Amino acid sequence: MKSGQNVLIIGGTGFVGSTIARALAPHYNVTSTFNRPYSPIKGVNYLPYTNSGEVDHCKMVVIRAEPNVVIYCGGSNDWVYCEQNLKMTQIAHSASASNMLSAADVFKPKYIYISSDAIFSGADGNYAESDTAIPSFQIGKSKLSSENYVRNRSLNHAIIRCAPLLGRGTLEHPSFIDQLRESILREKKVKYPTKSIHNPVHISILVQTVKKIIENDIKNKTLHVGGLSKVSMFELALMIATQQELNADWVEASDLEVSGTENDYSLNFTQTLRLLKTEPLFLEQSLDLL
Repeated sequence: MKSGQNVLIIGGTGFVGSTIARALAPHYNVTSTFNRPYSPIKGVNYLPYTNSGEVDHCKMVVIRAEPNVVIYCGGSNDWVYCEQNLKMTQIAHSASASNMLSAADVFKPKYIYISSDAIFSGADGNYAESDTAIPSFQIGKSKLSSENYVRNRSLNHAIIRCAPLLGRGTLEHPSFIDQLRESILREKKVKYPTKSIHNPVHISILVQTVKKIIENDIKNKTLHVGGLSKVSMFELALMIATQQELNADWVEASDLEVSGTENDYSLNFTQTLRLLKTEPLFLEQSLDLL
């Protein structure tokens, strides 16, 4: 039985958004926005979101959805793409998120902003929620800007910073794993950095966190989602290729490192484990869930 609450997911047809929408649809009245072709999910309503940086368009979406909860997960999480598309990144991760919060204020919804480990510098690793954020990349700068705006403007918010999330996307919006599989099956070389360290985890942990925030009406909290294992994206790609019985020879180390030193973006997620009352996942356990 549905709770009667209306949940609006911005970016609800992407890998992250569609996974959240699929999990919430049986329990809430879910509306997802789209700006590209998508695979519809049973029980989810869809609204176009083509002018994501414009306040008036945000107001139109909000008026039609009448949300009790807004979950913002719009924009690409590809760090390289974001560096190459600075304006689009700023609009999707910062301007649009801020405009949507302002537009939704009339309904006073809970505002859940999905952020990233990119908000940290990578100098230390094992970052706690209270650690100072000093991003080096455009995606991190844009997301940090939105985090600060949300904290200052919303009295009922939650910010979830995520390590790389593992799972399967849709045909129109493939995940990191989907893209890796497709490249290897097409015998196309793929390159990943060796000096950027993360602690990836299966996307189901993010879904559990979102559910708990809504169910328990958790307010004004920042939480981290990550796994126990720390690896580079190159090592992660090799592990996925091996686990999926793919030819790992098509995976190569990137020679486009930002610096010669190792950067550790791993997140400390102890608070989230206490909230979920669950055990942390090693990378092998996350891969077994695929």
